[in-house]
Amino acid sequence: MASETESLAVQLVRALSDAPDSLLQHWRMPEELDRRTAEAILFAVARGWVVVQGNHFICLTDAGGRLVAVTR
Repeated sequence: MASETESLAVQLVRALSDAPDSLLQHWRMPEELDRRTAEAILFAVARGWVVVQGNHFICLTDAGGRLVAVTR
């Protein structure tokens, strides 16, 4: 069973992928960075699903795009 952090990280990756103008390498600023969201971002970074720039912007990677494709 997935942890709460992992589940939130997958939701984050899906949200990046589902954005109306979503493209790989399209940088976004997370709107809510509470502790849970920050942990989910770190989890996603550790798995290569997203990259972070300047602690403020996140971007979906090819691996994140593949994750979304296989979990649909």
